[in-house]
Amino acid sequence: MISPQIIEELKYRNDIEDVISGYVTLKRAGSNLVGLCPFHSERSPSFTVFTGTRSFYCFGCGAGGDVISFVMRAENLDYMDALRYLAKRAGIELPDDGTGQTGGVSRERILAMNREAAKFFFSELGKSPAAQEYIAKRGLSSALVRHFGIGYAPDDWQALAKHLSSVGFTKEEMSAGFLCSVSKRNGNSYDIFRNRIMFPVIDVRGDIIAFGGRTIGENPEEPKYINSSDTPVFNKRRNLFALNFAKNSCAEQIILCEGYMDVVSLHGAGFTNAVASCGTALTADQARLMRKYSKSAIISYDADEAGQRAADKAFALLGEAGLEARLLKVEDAKDPDEYIRKFGKDGFSRLLSRSRSRFDFKFSSILAANDVNTPDGRIKAAGQAAEVIAGIWSEVERDVYTRQVCEKLGLSYDGMKNDVARLIAKRNKKEKAERNSAVIREAEGFGDRINPDRIKNVGAAGAEDTVIGILAMYPELIPQTTISSPISTAGCMKRCFRSAKGSISDFSARIFRLTRCRGS
Repeated sequence: MISPQIIEELKYRNDIEDVISGYVTLKRAGSNLVGLCPFHSERSPSFTVFTGTRSFYCFGCGAGGDVISFVMRAENLDYMDALRYLAKRAGIELPDDGTGQTGGVSRERILAMNREAAKFFFSELGKSPAAQEYIAKRGLSSALVRHFGIGYAPDDWQALAKHLSSVGFTKEEMSAGFLCSVSKRNGNSYDIFRNRIMFPVIDVRGDIIAFGGRTIGENPEEPKYINSSDTPVFNKRRNLFALNFAKNSCAEQIILCEGYMDVVSLHGAGFTNAVASCGTALTADQARLMRKYSKSAIISYDADEAGQRAADKAFALLGEAGLEARLLKVEDAKDPDEYIRKFGKDGFSRLLSRSRSRFDFKFSSILAANDVNTPDGRIKAAGQAAEVIAGIWSEVERDVYTRQVCEKLGLSYDGMKNDVARLIAKRNKKEKAERNSAVIREAEGFGDRINPDRIKNVGAAGAEDTVIGILAMYPELIPQTTISSPISTAGCMKRCFRSAKGSISDFSARIFRLTRCRGS
């Protein structure tokens, strides 16, 4: 068990404002700080950092706690891994408490195993004529292959399993890292990735956290791609392929692709600000991650119908995350990879210059889906366009697009503007009701089952945490006396005080046990 003294030291050395500022743009509001919540989509800031109590709370979704709670949510870590994360950040060495396991396997072991697997795949690439032929066909230079650490998983059921076993990794570790599975029939480990070009997924800290494997076989029943499932070191909804490279060149603009090969080809052509989601449609978490590194995004998805549907969803998520998004319409090629190979860097640069806004993209689809030569068609198209315009945050953009629709459809500007305003008011009313419901749920104790009164006394609850931390670090300050009235405003604290029968030392001991239970 990590001692309360060390936990308080971690909180002190990791200032909550500094930590959260790495995820959220905060603005001063009196003695506190406010910003858009990183844990749910919102347009008006309801996320507050209370500097006096070193805590945070979102009045929209109910997320709240201290710097440890924030890191647990933001990095998808359990309690002990959050402590390790903060310890590493502050340069503090945590004592070995024997609890650094996730499902029986430590993060450190999985990361080490992933590094070993990546080296194995890379070495196997040079041994396979079929894999080398595929790499050559896709136009990948040896420098680009080395840069991304691209490798090859042999067409063998146990090649990787035997190698990892020979260097000391267990079946449990291979399974936990989604590199091998265990046969129910004979208990042997077998490789998940076979006869595939392998793309390591590397996080912004430089750790290999996952893999994507593209088949080079001809079996139509084989999935084209196999991607790592979630593991103790990887959450596919919260990571982006090649962000470790793109983070240094995407401050103004980031290019979002669908596949690994699209990204590799773009980087090879000099577009080093390209990334891709890891085997999943774009998520809100990934959009917020992109916003940490860039101001705007260009969606460069496949040209087919499925790619365009995915682009429409990506538009909405990127906008909610605060990114200005535009769409790249790939013409005369099925995807960015093929386009680069056909038309080169200059051709793709010209394509980038012709990227379109979400409204242009949506309005083109609306016009194509409705007969605007008829009154009914114009009314329907105007209603659909109003829905799109109402979702735009900028008033200037809304005005420009409203005038564009009116000009195209021959409609009254005032009428169209009023329709958009009604839709915005309706949406705002709904969002306000949802925020109120979230606060009520939190007040009823759903956000903090041990101490449901915290929401009613945020300042007092934070002050209590500070007092308890001081008593934990300096137990000699605890007087061995009794007092006649509770010192706490929160219900669970009062109950602890009453059960301690007035002894400050007994009360403190009970609270220490409570907070440790709550933290774990």
